[in-house]
Amino acid sequence: MENQLRSLGFTLVELIVVMVVLGILAAVFIPRSGNDAIILSTQAEQFAADIRYAQSLAMTQGWSGVSARRYRINFTATTYNFTDVSGVAVPHPSGTTGSIAFTGGVSISPFPAPALPNNVVTFDGLGRPYTDASATTLLASTATISLARGSVTRAVQVSPETGMVRLP
Repeated sequence: MENQLRSLGFTLVELIVVMVVLGILAAVFIPRSGNDAIILSTQAEQFAADIRYAQSLAMTQGWSGVSARRYRINFTATTYNFTDVSGVAVPHPSGTTGSIAFTGGVSISPFPAPALPNNVVTFDGLGRPYTDASATTLLASTATISLARGSVTRAVQVSPETGMVRLP
């Protein structure tokens, strides 16, 4: 009877061996699996949030006295940074004043984004988006900035007039 009860379950050693084998398999195969979409999605969410940050700066600090201070996000195919319209660097919420790089091989593609040929989105005190660094040309139609990693793409859209930033 005692032998029958022992054969009905797993021993602790057997369970530990199975967990170790599963851990090794996960460590080997998960990084090689198609995580392009996860990395790209994370970068797109961060980029959209940072565009909203530039807009928020313009809306909260844009009207000082009589003159309007406008803020912009400038981007290359693989980096972006924040400045005011005179080109003075503005720190990222993380404290970084320099360029912020897309990570994990993410880049803007095609570059430049068709609706943003000057590689910039500038916002005024009302949150309206402009397509040039000096904030003189309002965004006329929805601007789509496509981020790509491998064969996967994710769009970040900026709406005209309201400057609403979304990930469709």
